[in-house]
Amino acid sequence: MPMTPEDVIQNLGELPLLPQVATRVMRISEASSTSSEELQNLIRTDQALTAKVLKVANSAIFGMRREVVTLTQAMLTLGFLTARSVVVASSVKTLFSRGTVGAQERTLWEHALVTAIAGSAFSKAMRFPETEEVFMAGLMHDIGKTLLALKFPEPYGALLDSVERQEGDGLTLELDTFGFDHAVVGEALFRFWNMAKSTQAAARWHHDPSQAAPEHRQLVALVALGNQVALDLEIGIGMPDSLTGATWEALDILRLDDASYQEYRASAVEALKQDTVLIADF
Repeated sequence: MPMTPEDVIQNLGELPLLPQVATRVMRISEASSTSSEELQNLIRTDQALTAKVLKVANSAIFGMRREVVTLTQAMLTLGFLTARSVVVASSVKTLFSRGTVGAQERTLWEHALVTAIAGSAFSKAMRFPETEEVFMAGLMHDIGKTLLALKFPEPYGALLDSVERQEGDGLTLELDTFGFDHAVVGEALFRFWNMAKSTQAAARWHHDPSQAAPEHRQLVALVALGNQVALDLEIGIGMPDSLTGATWEALDILRLDDASYQEYRASAVEALKQDTVLIADF
């Protein structure tokens, strides 16, 4: 019988709380009367967050011809959901930087950011209506790995070393070591945090997008393609071939033939080349 997210929570013990700023952002997002101005006012209270939002707004993926210099301009450029994503992701990154896995943490974070940018590039090229949700889901898809690194720094650090040395597949090693993998851990954490169902789905099914609920399947497929591009570019821990099954499922869900996939993939890689500073400094 498959392990449920609740079972995972029991195995992990006490889970970390969503950081205060991120919690406030999510509450603003859920209010029916919320406005971009409310989110902007919250961001403005934190200089580091303001800098992050401005940096993302000036990134190549948004294609701005003029420099974005004010928070108001940044909010207009990014849109509410992407700005929210940046705040939540930045807060979560701070939380998980407390672990002791070391340089691997930075690699995991860069992989998440590249997945988000690449997935968004696919989304924009295909005119997918929920590009901002793809960015958020891409940033957070491997949150289970960062939680395992925080909870079990020594065994998980050793596991990541084995994956880097190509001594095994990450998912298989996780199952062998813990009895569950980072995908169900991510889903469990997001359910605990009451995150959006689409973000939960991306965490749970980015290695198997055809199993996601129909309403989330396209979004998860776009995250899966971003994940593939990241590993193809050797940004992350794992072998690109380990994602072949997920990529084929994603192409089937999105009804992409190889020629279209290669065209969109080239656009995604170009977006990443232009955003190297963002990736390095986020």
